[in-house]
Amino acid sequence: MKQRLRIVLEYLSAFVLIIMLLLTIASVVVVKFYGEDLKVYVMEQINHRLDSKVDVEEITVKVFQKFPNTSIHLKNVTIWSSHNFNTQNFIGPGADTLLCAKDVNVSFNLLGLIRKKYNIRQLEIKEGILHLYTDLEGEVNYQIFSGGRGEQKEASPVNLSNLKIIDFSLVLHNQAKQLVSTGTLKRIDLNGRFSKRNTQLRGAFTGWLGEISNKEILYASNREIEAELNLDVRDSLYTIKSGHLQLDRIVADMDGQFIVHQGEGVELDLFATARDLELHEVLDLLPSEISNPLQGIKGSGILQLYSRITGLVSSTLTPKIEADFQTSNANLSWDRLPFSVKNLNLNGTYSNGGEFNPVTTSLIIESLNAVIGTDHLSLNGRIHNFYDPDFSFKLKGDIHPEQWIGWYNQISLHQSQGTIFSDVTVSGSYDRLKPKGQKFLTFDFAGGLSMEDVMVRIHKEDIPFTNLNGTIHIENDFWEPSLSGSFGKSDFNFSGSGLNLISFLLKKKEPLVASATLRTNRFDLQKIINNFSRTDKEGNRSIFFPDRLNLKLDFVIDEFLMQRFEASNVRGVATYDSPILMVDSLTMQTMDGTLTGDYGMAQDRAGDIFVNVNSTLYNLDIQKLFYSLNNFRQNQLTDEHLKGTISGNCMFSSSFDSSFSIMKESILSENSVTIRDGELNSFSPILALSRFIEVEELRNIQFETLENNILIKKGQVIIPSMDIHTNALNMSASGIHGFNNHYDYRLRLKLSELLYSKARGVRNSEFNIADDDSDTRVLFLKIINDGSGAQVEMDREKTAEKIRNDLNQEKTELKLILNEELGLFKHDETVVEAEDSRKKRDESFIFEFSEEPDSARVDKKIEKGRWRKKRVKKETDQNKPAVEFVIDE
Repeated sequence: MKQRLRIVLEYLSAFVLIIMLLLTIASVVVVKFYGEDLKVYVMEQINHRLDSKVDVEEITVKVFQKFPNTSIHLKNVTIWSSHNFNTQNFIGPGADTLLCAKDVNVSFNLLGLIRKKYNIRQLEIKEGILHLYTDLEGEVNYQIFSGGRGEQKEASPVNLSNLKIIDFSLVLHNQAKQLVSTGTLKRIDLNGRFSKRNTQLRGAFTGWLGEISNKEILYASNREIEAELNLDVRDSLYTIKSGHLQLDRIVADMDGQFIVHQGEGVELDLFATARDLELHEVLDLLPSEISNPLQGIKGSGILQLYSRITGLVSSTLTPKIEADFQTSNANLSWDRLPFSVKNLNLNGTYSNGGEFNPVTTSLIIESLNAVIGTDHLSLNGRIHNFYDPDFSFKLKGDIHPEQWIGWYNQISLHQSQGTIFSDVTVSGSYDRLKPKGQKFLTFDFAGGLSMEDVMVRIHKEDIPFTNLNGTIHIENDFWEPSLSGSFGKSDFNFSGSGLNLISFLLKKKEPLVASATLRTNRFDLQKIINNFSRTDKEGNRSIFFPDRLNLKLDFVIDEFLMQRFEASNVRGVATYDSPILMVDSLTMQTMDGTLTGDYGMAQDRAGDIFVNVNSTLYNLDIQKLFYSLNNFRQNQLTDEHLKGTISGNCMFSSSFDSSFSIMKESILSENSVTIRDGELNSFSPILALSRFIEVEELRNIQFETLENNILIKKGQVIIPSMDIHTNALNMSASGIHGFNNHYDYRLRLKLSELLYSKARGVRNSEFNIADDDSDTRVLFLKIINDGSGAQVEMDREKTAEKIRNDLNQEKTELKLILNEELGLFKHDETVVEAEDSRKKRDESFIFEFSEEPDSARVDKKIEKGRWRKKRVKKETDQNKPAVEFVIDE
C-alpha cells in the first residue's frame, strides 16, 4: 500500500513538473513572439481609456515575476491631471500631477496570450503618490477616463480580478469644500470580477491618516486605519454584506448600500455601529489641539455609538452624517483635578447638517448627569457651527466651592465652604473673523445662583465672610443680588441691581456697576479696611481703591465702629466711581449729638488719598470727640483736658498716604464752632499763668459759651482773637499752635480783674480789693513754647499798640471838645468821622397822631412874620480868635 502511494506521488510530481516546464517554455515562446505585441496592447489600452497625458520611463515584459501569469512592468509612471482642472489656485508642487508610481505591474493570463486574447488579471501599483485635487469650480484632476473615440477601434474588455496598491502617499485637497486630508495607503487589496455586472467583491485596506480638516478645523490626525468589506454588486448597486472599520482601537461594524451614478456621484446609505467603546479610547480620537490638554484622563465606562451616512457624494456634494451616542454609569479621573467624575450618564446626537462642513455641524447633549466630587450636576444643550460656534447650555446642580478653589487658580480665594445651587443657561458665539483686538467670544448668561450658608475667606490671614445666604439673578449683563451674611462681628443685608458681573469676574475691562441698598445692625469699618489692605515686604499695610467698580449704595447702619469712633443710626448715600468715593447726605447720632455732612475721597496713581469733608456738628460731647478721633494724633490738648458740647460747621481737606496715615502739612481746615458749658482742665499753657492767678483756679477753668472761627493750615492751628469769660478770669485770647506743639498765645486781661482775682486768692488778707468795672487798664501777655517749655512774658508789641491807640483816642476826644466849645478843627477828618458816628448813634423819636379832628374846635390866630437874612460880619482883628490851637498828631 505504501509502495503504491509512493508511485502515485512520483507520477503526480512528475506531471506537475512537466506542466510547469511546458508553461515556462510556452511563456518564453510567447514573450519571444508576442512580447512587442503585448507592449503595444498595453499602451493602446492606456491611451484609449485615459484622457490625460501618461509618461512611462521603461516598459518590460516579465515572465516569472507573476508566474504563471505574464506581466508588463512599467517603471516610473506619471499620469498628469485632467485637462479641465485649474491648477493656478494650488500652492506647491503636484497640482498638475495626478499620480506618480515607481512600479506598475499589469498581469495577463498566459493561455489568453496564446489565443491573442489579452485579459488583464491583476493590476499592482507600488511606491508613489496620489494627488486628488478639486478646484473652486468643482473640477477634479482625476477625471481622466475617456468616453471613447470613434476613430479608434473599440478597446478590448478588461477582465480585472485583483487590484493592489502598496505604499502610496495620498494628498486630498478640495477647494470647493475647503477639505484637506493627507495619509498613507499601506496596502489595498480588491478582489472580484470587476467587469461583471453582477458579482461579489472583497476588499481590505490598511493605512495611516495624517490629518483631515475642513475650513482649517482639524477633525482627526495621526491615526491607524484598517477596513474590510464584502460587497454584493448588482449593476450600479453595491450592498455591504459585511464589513468593519477600525480607527486605532475603535472598531465599528458597517452595513448598508450605495449606488454609483455615472458622472454625478455616489448615493450613500451606510450604517456604522461601534459598541462597548472605552471612554478614554474615544478621547484619544480627538484632535491633538483638544486631546493634548486632556492628557491624563483615566477611568472606566462604556460608550455606544450609532452613525448613519446618507445622500449623494461628489466633488462638490457631501452626504449627511448623523450619529447617536450614549454612556451610563461611567467613572473618570484626571490627574489635574482633585476629584473624580462618577456616575456619568450621557445621551447626545451629532449631525453635519447635510454637508461635510463645520458651519452646518451641530452637537446636541440631550442629557448629562454626573457626580463631580461632591457636586451633583445635570446639563443639556447644543453646539452649532464648529467654524464660528454658537452654543447654548443649561446647567443645574449643587456646587460646593471648597473643591474648586484649590484647582482653578483664577478664583482668588483661600477657602470657601457651603453650597451654591445653580440654575443657569449659558449661550453665546465665537467669531474668528473679527479684527484683532476685538472680542472673539460673546455669550449670554441667564438664570440664578442661590447660596446656602456659604463661607468665603479671601486670604489666609483674613476674616472670612460667613453665613452668606441669598440669591443672585443674572440676565446677560444685568445682575440682581439679594444677599445677607456676616463679616467678623459685622452683619449685612445687601440688595440691588447692576451690570457687567460676568465681564468683571472674567477680568475684562468693563467695570462692575451696581445700585444697591445696605442694611446692617453692626458695621466695623476698621476691620474691613484691615482685611482688604495689602501688606508690603516691610509689613506695612496699604489701602488701594478697587478699580473697575461703579457703585451707588444707599446705606442704613444701626451701629457703626471705626477704631474708637462709634455712631448709631447712620444713613447716607455712597457713590464710588473708581478711584473717587463720595458720601452725600450723611447723618448719624454720635458722641451724644448729631453729625451731618458730605464726604469725598480720591486716590491717585501713587496711592496717595485725598479727603474732603464738609460737616455740621450739633451738640457733640467735645471730650468724646477728641477721644474718638484719637486726639487728632497729638498729646498737647487731649480728651482729658476738655469737657462741654460743641456745635458748628467744619470744612476739612487733607492728603493721606496709602497706609491712610495723614500728611499733616497738607491739612487745610476752616471751622466755625461754638462750645457751651465748657471746661478746660490742667492745660499746660494756662497753668503757666500761675504767678498771676491761683493754680487751683487754673486747673479747672469753666465757661458758658465760646465762639470762634479756627483755621488749620501748613501744620498750624490759627486761633483768631476771642473773648473768654471763665470762672477764673475774663480775657481776650488769640494764638497759633503748631503740630509740633510749639505755640504762641496772646492774652489781653483787665488789670482790675487780674488784681481782684489775685487778691481773692490770698486767704488771710486784711483788706479786699473790689472789682472796678470802670478801670480800663489792660495787661497784655504772651504764652510761648518753642520746645523748651511754656513761658509767660509781657506782650510788649500789644502794649505799645495799646498805648498808641489810647493816645489817638485821647487826641480825638480833645479835638471834639475844642470843636464843640470853640468851633475848632471843623475840617479835621477825625472830628468829621466822630461827628458822623455820633449822629448815627443818636436816637430819633417820631410821634404820630390820629388825623381825626378834635370834638372841640379851637381857633388859633396865626401871626404873620417876616423873614430876613442875617448879615455875617467879616472877620476882623476885633473878632479874630486870640489863640490858635494846634494838636500835635
